[in-house]
Amino acid sequence: MYGKFKGLLNQDFFVDKSNIINDFNKLIGKDSHKNVCITKPRRFGKTSIAAMLTTYYSKGIDSQKIFDKLKVSKGKSSDETEKKKEIEQYREFQGKYHTLYFDFSSELYKYNTLKALLDDINKMFKEDYEKLYPGTEVSCDSIVKNLEKIYDETGESFIIIIDEWDSIIFNNKFTPDEKVQYLGFLKSLIKDQGYSAFAYMTGILPITKEFSQSTLNCFDEYSMLNDDEYYQYFGFTEQEVRDLCKKKKKIKKNNNKIKYKDLENWYNGYKAYNGEKIFNPWSVCHALDNDIIENYWNDTGRFDELVNIINFNILGVKKDILKLIKGKKKKIELENFGAENIL
Repeated sequence: MYGKFKGLLNQDFFVDKSNIINDFNKLIGKDSHKNVCITKPRRFGKTSIAAMLTTYYSKGIDSQKIFDKLKVSKGKSSDETEKKKEIEQYREFQGKYHTLYFDFSSELYKYNTLKALLDDINKMFKEDYEKLYPGTEVSCDSIVKNLEKIYDETGESFIIIIDEWDSIIFNNKFTPDEKVQYLGFLKSLIKDQGYSAFAYMTGILPITKEFSQSTLNCFDEYSMLNDDEYYQYFGFTEQEVRDLCKKKKKIKKNNNKIKYKDLENWYNGYKAYNGEKIFNPWSVCHALDNDIIENYWNDTGRFDELVNIINFNILGVKKDILKLIKGKKKKIELENFGAENIL
């Protein structure tokens, strides 16, 4: 993830979203608010944020030269006392933690069962930890038990980052029973665990507070439809797109057909809770780089995910879609759509 974030910094149209670290630093160790789940559409910077957090918090990564050039190092508050505290926390938490990064969309083809996947996660954790601390033995049969044991013996706490949490839910390879077990695993990994200093989880599909057989109610959740805290860090704001257009004039002097209005007409498909326009960053960056307005988002999702949502009848959507196919109208409220009623 360190290499991924360094690569992002070298992009022509990099946008500094590092102030989210100032926000998250305030939550570290606060049991009632230290678990944050942020769900957004594809290509809205979720994994980029995960890479940045991993780079910033991880022991063994000398990230000071990177982040000292970014907004996070200066604080974000307009109040001078609060800004001073933010800068102090920036120094305090930088490189302080072992960071556990889980990408549940990565290499799922290697595993025929959920147990095989979780066993491999535990195996990799044991190997990494014993390599970091020669002479120690991590012997439990699950990563949760091993983390609890390490915390009890050493007081070591971790930052936990979970990317693409819903990939297991969408994947046909895993049975409904395994998906229930997976939700139980996430609950046991995160909920009320002293070894977790802070947890950031992200994906496409919002979680729910009302799973019938397993509950992930340990997160403060923010979705595209319900986010007044972190919306500005996912996607590009109007001002950020205007600034990128100005930057493009400087670095691509002979390639400047695209104007801000073109980008606004094509890529401002979302609005924040306060009405602020939010642009798709994948499309904006590709359009600026190629100097061509096109549909750059058409290959970012898979239709089988939509099929899964229909088959699992999330919020009764299957009946609604059948009505629409028959030419009937359906009035809906776009609020709190999530992964409920899937099991």
